[in-house]
Amino acid sequence: MADPRLDNLRPLLAAMIRQLFKADRLDDVREATAHGARLISPYDALTLRERGISGPPAMTMRRGEELDASAKSLERHLCQEASRTGEAVSTLDRFESDQAQALANAYVRRYGLCLTLPLRVFGEEFGMLTLHYNGRAALFDAELEALRTFADYAAIALYNAHARQDLRDFAYTDPLTGLASRRRLDLVLARLRDTELSLLLVDFDGLKAVNDALGYDRGDALIAMVGAVLAASVNEGELAARLGGDEFVLVLPDVDEQRARLRAEELTALLDSVAVPDDLGSLFQGASVGAATAEPGEDSLAVLRRASNEMRSRKRRRKTDRDVLARERGLLGLEGDPALD
Repeated sequence: MADPRLDNLRPLLAAMIRQLFKADRLDDVREATAHGARLISPYDALTLRERGISGPPAMTMRRGEELDASAKSLERHLCQEASRTGEAVSTLDRFESDQAQALANAYVRRYGLCLTLPLRVFGEEFGMLTLHYNGRAALFDAELEALRTFADYAAIALYNAHARQDLRDFAYTDPLTGLASRRRLDLVLARLRDTELSLLLVDFDGLKAVNDALGYDRGDALIAMVGAVLAASVNEGELAARLGGDEFVLVLPDVDEQRARLRAEELTALLDSVAVPDDLGSLFQGASVGAATAEPGEDSLAVLRRASNEMRSRKRRRKTDRDVLARERGLLGLEGDPALD
């Protein structure tokens, strides 16, 4: 007896494809893929794999029932076969390997059907979509054809989402530190215009000395280390961004002036004491942190300028303190004493 649902597959398939291409973010496209496959052919478990820059496709999503070790082993084999042939592979197929065939036979007896559909874009393998069905030995022809068509469109939607994500990362993420870029900072400050917020502007000391003495690769290493410290210092809802060179900004929404100055002192102490490799230790001199809090109606870019001015004032005072300490050491004959560094 024919499944009456099959009469509705064509309009359903069209609706699910529209949902794929309405989704923008990569995770949303993945969810649309799982949702569409479930409505077209209700499964008990789904696994999505996508190829990265190099290497075989890696699992990026699993939905439905938990898989045991034998089901996962079968799934991996079906993916290998689908990759080799470029075609859909299931437990209905005959396998050359006795071990693989035994694995498929055992799965069919215990569960039912397992199907892997290759996701291909421009003739190249991009990923795999595996579906598990308990109590079903096979799919209707129209159901399988609809899944194949849906998988073709899902591959394109996922590929496009990856491309959009790469563009976002390029535009809004600093490649050296992984922090927000200046462009993203500008967007966030524009969004928070005329709201209550505080900004910390961080400028660490010693980058020029490192670049001059050890080369730009070690200077980049120092920038990356400072970026990692800042990334670990922000709370939920806050933002750490790199302005450029050795300057960074922390955006602190709903943080008043007193708390902002406390955060600035804590961050200064943290960066002054951060452990750096031996070759950088004598050149890195901690960081100067300026804090500024938005006044009612004040533009966030004006707040950033005030934070910058405060940072530069602190930087001058820190340099003066270091110069005084160095002179005192020289007078006492203690220059270079490691116990005092």
